[in-house]
Amino acid sequence: MFAPAGAAELRQPLPGAHAFVEVRVVRGPGEVLESATVVVRDGTIEAVGVDLEPPPDAAIIQFERGDEQPPMTLYAGLIDAHLAVEIERESSEQPEPPAGRHPLVHSDFRLGTSDWPADKVEAHRRAGFTTGLLAPASGLFRGQSLLANLGQGGLAKNLLREDVAQHANLHEKNPGGGYPQSLMGSVALLRQTLLDARWQQQARRAWQANPAQPRPDWLEGLDSLAPVLAGSQPLVFESRDTHDSLRILALLDREFDLALIGHGSEYQRLGAFDRKVVHILPLDFPSAPDIDDDNDRDVGLEELRHWRLAPENPARMIAAGFPVLLTAHGQSSPSELFEDLARAIERGLNADQALAALTIWPAKWLGIDDRAGRVEPGFMANLVVVEGELLVEKPVIREVWVDGHRYELAKLEPPTVDPAGTWSLTLALPGMGEVDAELVLVGQPASLTGTLTVMGNESPLTEARVSGKQLRVRIDASRLGGAGTISINLDIEGERGRGHGSGPFGEFTVRGRRTGGPGDEEIL
Repeated sequence: MFAPAGAAELRQPLPGAHAFVEVRVVRGPGEVLESATVVVRDGTIEAVGVDLEPPPDAAIIQFERGDEQPPMTLYAGLIDAHLAVEIERESSEQPEPPAGRHPLVHSDFRLGTSDWPADKVEAHRRAGFTTGLLAPASGLFRGQSLLANLGQGGLAKNLLREDVAQHANLHEKNPGGGYPQSLMGSVALLRQTLLDARWQQQARRAWQANPAQPRPDWLEGLDSLAPVLAGSQPLVFESRDTHDSLRILALLDREFDLALIGHGSEYQRLGAFDRKVVHILPLDFPSAPDIDDDNDRDVGLEELRHWRLAPENPARMIAAGFPVLLTAHGQSSPSELFEDLARAIERGLNADQALAALTIWPAKWLGIDDRAGRVEPGFMANLVVVEGELLVEKPVIREVWVDGHRYELAKLEPPTVDPAGTWSLTLALPGMGEVDAELVLVGQPASLTGTLTVMGNESPLTEARVSGKQLRVRIDASRLGGAGTISINLDIEGERGRGHGSGPFGEFTVRGRRTGGPGDEEIL
């Protein structure tokens, strides 16, 4: 993985003990301490309290704030209960499935050190996430997830627990063109795989009780489903829509410890769910339908209704008694979660419940509520330092701590330029030469949004900030066929700019000029 040019965060080594002083501390949902002290030692929280004297060997961390500036607030690090990991390997590296095993059944697959998604980890950490459930993202039965902190050093430094859950998805087709190629076929394969796994257990027990009978054949990989069949390991199913959710519930009886990755439409038929299983909910709410364009006036009532009601889905599910965990899954960038979260809070989601669904509730489901999800003595020093509040549309996250390691995000200087408008850019990409691009920025310097168009592909910006005379933008590289994040830093002088960037293809230089202001005609 590449290191972004002009890295936006710095991991800083500190003494074994350090103390935050005079900070506002949110110990957990609804529990706030003003002007408190938090002592961290060797990666663990040692003490939390008001009028607490820091140890003499601790490095003091104190934030200078003006009278009218919001207080610096310390939260427990966020926990993402579904961080999907795409495994990209050359065809020559793909192992052949064992004899008798369907190529979509990967139930015994486990992520390894080479699968560590460094770019996703860095993006999640920048958004305040310090722990994630890393799950394989291909196959009908996809394999085992693992729980890890999101610090540097890969799995070797961050692994908390392996074999947390088995993951599955009904909407997978055989890449070789064979069976299954339909939902009906996937359902049949699911049923048969579970029956085979159960038969293998029963046949082996019978043979062990009476070795004189023929020894049963071994179906490689199906032993990994034994904990799922016993109900001792969660089976996490990704659901596409409400029909899919109800279909999965009908297929799997109550003996299974089932969890669903939701889709945002559950509110439409909550009464049809025969049991209230754990739901891991993305917050990728639909954008407002475009009804101003004469060519896009054919917007159905159902689409309008869903646009209006989708932000109420988390609140409605919690009110109905569903266990709800929130995830950044489905967002082009984890930081975009906060904008949708703010919409959900406006539409009825209690702010304390929202914080719980990102901290203490996933910690409990994952079995780490004795050491994560709260700011408590004995807990891991996984912390987020924010200017003011965290659960707002655009939180200002200053620092993230993982296992007591400090990641200080880039400090922003007050803007001295206003880059809003249309920019014509030239990117000098390695191995590709000069590539033209268009950057469109809308809004004030403190709250910019916009798009970047490269080779005909228009992508929304996941981040746009101004620090002094420098514009910093980021986009999700997957929209351009890559993996990770593309970053551009542009130093602006008048109507022109020069700078550098980085992406999955390496580092590059960039130059550009503003060709139009906000709503203006082209500047000649």
